[in-house]
Formats: sequence, C-alpha cells, structure tokens
Amino acid sequence: MNRHVFYILVSIGCFIFPLAILIYGYWDAYQPKVGPVGDGEPNLPTFAQILPLAAMLLLSLVNIPIAIIRYKAYNNSKAQDGESKDR
Repeated sequence: MNRHVFYILVSIGCFIFPLAILIYGYWDAYQPKVGPVGDGEPNLPTFAQILPLAAMLLLSLVNIPIAIIRYKAYNNSKAQDGESKDR
C-alpha cells in the first residue's frame, strides 16, 4: 500500500468516524434514563461538542476528492514513466 492509497483510506476513516460518533450520541441520548441515572429527559449534545465532529466531517468531504485526484495523477505519471522506459 503506497501513500496515496493510505491517504484515501485515512480520508474515508475521517468521514466515517464522526458519523459513527454522532449516530451513537443521538442513539444514547434517546435511551431511557430513569431512576438514579436520570430524569428521563434526553441529554442532547451541545454545539461545542458537535463542532469538532462537524469540522472533521467537512474537512474529510473536501479531502476525499483531493486524495482521489492525486491518486489518479500518480497512476497516470507512473503509466507514462513505464511507457517512456519501454521505448
């Protein structure tokens, strides 16, 4: 695995991670918490808790196409180098 494939995989991971955390957070917020644990009201995340996840999500959405473009450019340059060496 070269660095371009690693770059794409990390970008996809940075996209999936905040989604998983947000889904888990909302699922956990709506689980009934009664008795000594809570009063039954959902404990939704605040803006300050969502901001880093949203920023990571937006940056990964911008980064994934850039990673794919760089990977294609790398493959094209590798293919052209292979053709020039054959001649």
